[in-house]
Amino acid sequence: MNDPSTSKASDAYLATATATLVAKRWALAISIALFGGFCALVPFARVPMPRIEAFIPIYDSTFALNNLLTAGGLAVGFRRSRLWAVLVLAGGYLFTSLIALLHMGTFPGLFSSTGLLGAGPQTSAWLDAFRHGAFPLFVICYALLKPRETASGQSQTDIRSHVRSAAVGAIAAVSFLALLATAGQQLLPQIVNDGSYTTTMIAVSVPVLLIGFIALAVLGSRRQHSALDLWLMVVLCAWVFDVTLSTVINAGRFDIGFYSGRLYGMFAASVVPIVLIVEAARLYGRVDEARAIEEERNAELARSREELAQAQRLEAIGQLTGGVAHDFNNLLTVVIGNLDLISGALHDPEKIDRFAQSAMKAARRGEHLVRQLLTYARRQISHPQTVNLNQLIANLENLMHRVIGEQIEVVSLLSPVLAPVKVDPAQFETAMLNLAINSRDAMAGGRITIETQNVTVDRQSVAIDPEITPGSYLMIAVSDSGAGMTPAVLARAFDPFFTTKETGKGSGLGLSQVYGFAMTAGGYVRIYSELGIGTTVKLYLPQSSSLPILMEPAAETASLQSGRGRGTILLVEDDEDVLAVTAESLQELGYQVVTAIDAARALEILRSDQPNDLLFSDVIIPGGTNGAQLAVTARRIRPELKVLLTSGYTAAALSLEHGLPNNLNVVGKPYQRDELAKKLTLAISG
Repeated sequence: MNDPSTSKASDAYLATATATLVAKRWALAISIALFGGFCALVPFARVPMPRIEAFIPIYDSTFALNNLLTAGGLAVGFRRSRLWAVLVLAGGYLFTSLIALLHMGTFPGLFSSTGLLGAGPQTSAWLDAFRHGAFPLFVICYALLKPRETASGQSQTDIRSHVRSAAVGAIAAVSFLALLATAGQQLLPQIVNDGSYTTTMIAVSVPVLLIGFIALAVLGSRRQHSALDLWLMVVLCAWVFDVTLSTVINAGRFDIGFYSGRLYGMFAASVVPIVLIVEAARLYGRVDEARAIEEERNAELARSREELAQAQRLEAIGQLTGGVAHDFNNLLTVVIGNLDLISGALHDPEKIDRFAQSAMKAARRGEHLVRQLLTYARRQISHPQTVNLNQLIANLENLMHRVIGEQIEVVSLLSPVLAPVKVDPAQFETAMLNLAINSRDAMAGGRITIETQNVTVDRQSVAIDPEITPGSYLMIAVSDSGAGMTPAVLARAFDPFFTTKETGKGSGLGLSQVYGFAMTAGGYVRIYSELGIGTTVKLYLPQSSSLPILMEPAAETASLQSGRGRGTILLVEDDEDVLAVTAESLQELGYQVVTAIDAARALEILRSDQPNDLLFSDVIIPGGTNGAQLAVTARRIRPELKVLLTSGYTAAALSLEHGLPNNLNVVGKPYQRDELAKKLTLAISG
């Protein structure tokens, strides 16, 4: 009955929600109607009516149930409002419910001639008087307590114990009064005689009636009323009319005053539960509205996040494109400039050699830049092996010392029981060198600490960081005693081409390569940094169940380095420039070369009488057939044909994006002539 449109969303419960104007109008109208009915019934209060045997059990059981439901609702309200006044009122309703059940059990002629529990002829009448007098006392306590308290911060355990204590108190009070009205009934004056009230009943009922008026006055004297205060005043009005009709102005039991007074009492017992139900429905409506608003806000938030992510992606792409363009323009300037110089120095072999070496150096720098980008994007050719990282780190220490200089101390804390991992050793070494260089540049002098250990990532860690997967990992931590990172720098540390170093001092791809390497290996990387203390980068790589292989310095055999190639190679490449330079390189290596620009032309050659010893094909070729599919078809035509594939993508990326097997024998682009010669020799001899 509270107006939902004007009730504040912050109101926690009826006891704290301010009564609205609409609710006040409803309460006033109901009170006037109750008073009108009371006035109409007063003249007929003493008119006798037939005794309806079922009236008392139906009335008392329904009355008790209503009060019990109200007590439960108020106990829930106490849990929400934390107001002792609400708990006292809940105890009053529980008291009233229990004493109504006792009244039914002790009513004479209902279950026995004098009633149950050793009741006498006065027991039920006195229990009724106790019921009428006690409830207003609980309301007075509620009205006096409420202004003096605020919501308390009690725990749920305290609340439950307080509710139990209130229930025990109500039961104890009812038990005491029941004992007084039964075993001690001789101590009480006679208030009913053969169904008619004595003059003592009026002497008892008038104080009871006055207690009701006092409760109404105390409750109504407050300046501001809550919704519960308002409807309790309506309850007290009906209560007063009940007492007046059923015990003051009537003649006794089973007259019009008796029956009508009971109906007023039933109405009084029903007001608060009805209001609680209406309030619950209103709260459910507000919950639905809040849920709809929350869903709408979540949708807006998701859209905003998507727009932000799109903007960040565009910014990252712009930054990446700008960085790549800048670095490659510099490299191309060196390459083109040296080629121009070579064309003008045709008769000076010394200059030609110097210019060629300078151009090759720039090209190698471009190759390194591309590999870093591919590692960040997880598309570099990867050759994972099961290795012991302690051994790799030990083999790398000399190179690391040369890179970082003598002014920085390197301390290794390597676990003696380190689990093996499956990674690309070359990429791991590059990642470690990048971390060492970053640490070196973060401090003028100091210490770099490299630590390895086995760790287990549990579900609790996953709950904190949902991007990681639980399991057994090998952790490599590289720590420095440098200046540390600000939160803004830390947030962008893995962004490609983002650097805080001076222009020309770094490409901004070091940590990007570390990030790409960790993700390619199935792990993850985290940075921990504090200004003035230092930075720690932790690589987490999944442990492998395979046995590690021994990593020793590469020793090339004489068979791979000596001699010229023999045989005919079918070269399949759709880029004409790459096709031309690769064919020239193969011919210089001593091979006969037959070329094709697509799979259809390659198959046509294979079906001819043209001799071919090896198919050397790009993986991504036009015509709807990739290099792996071409190899399968080619071997059906010529089962003895050897195959070597090449691509700028990693085998894993080819498997993910093009559905190719991830165990392809692939040589990565760009390849140097010596590397290509070794791969071809191994492929043809294998």
